[in-house]
Amino acid sequence: MTIVHTDEIFSCEVSVCSCPGSDSSDWHLDLLRQRLFPASISKPKTAFTFDVLDHFLIDALECKTSAMSFYQKLKRFTNNAFLERVPDRYRELMRVSQLWRDLKHRKWFGLGHDMEQDPGDGGLALFCPACPQPGVNLPADWKVQYDRDTVMRQYVIDGNFTAQHMKMNKPELDVALSDGKGFMVAEVPYQSHLKQYLDSKEVSVYSNHKAINAANINKSNLQSTGIGATAHAWHGCFIPHSVVDFQKGER
Repeated sequence: MTIVHTDEIFSCEVSVCSCPGSDSSDWHLDLLRQRLFPASISKPKTAFTFDVLDHFLIDALECKTSAMSFYQKLKRFTNNAFLERVPDRYRELMRVSQLWRDLKHRKWFGLGHDMEQDPGDGGLALFCPACPQPGVNLPADWKVQYDRDTVMRQYVIDGNFTAQHMKMNKPELDVALSDGKGFMVAEVPYQSHLKQYLDSKEVSVYSNHKAINAANINKSNLQSTGIGATAHAWHGCFIPHSVVDFQKGER
């Protein structure tokens, strides 16, 4: 079995437990008990240590390290002179890191031991802790103690028109683990909402309006032309289940 650790990629012999009463089909659970995350459930040949998966999440968050660059770093730690001799487990890292991130999120939100509970829309995203929330940071008689303007929430909506996403060759392979459970809206209801509106070309009264011109450009190779989000005006925190992909310019 190939083991991927924080400072080395190595191979070792792993034997399935054959003790009386043991089930060989569940030996991937034995790997998890040893802090090894298997790349597959049925007869895994590769496993990642919990430490290397945590390192990758932090590197991706703070250093914006891509999965390819991170794995190339591990390959150089293993054999800096002959990289081609190091097993290539890049695809496995991509798949396992997504599973690891989803499991960590569910654990942080109290769903680590509950397989039946559904987090709900936006249930795996943090709401702004500083904004007034009845039952959270407001007293029971908050309607009597405070004026309406004091506890009123204010939101702003803005977009990024350079965060483009190209269409996938095989979109059926893009499996969502927590669709609509974070800051992004659920894909199927959002696409159904978009189909209700006809596509029309926006006309500007100005001679050269950049936003409208960008919206009218043919971008058939793009799945999304930007991203829009709703945030709290005072604290800047994004609203769970409120971030959407733009399909054409600012729409």
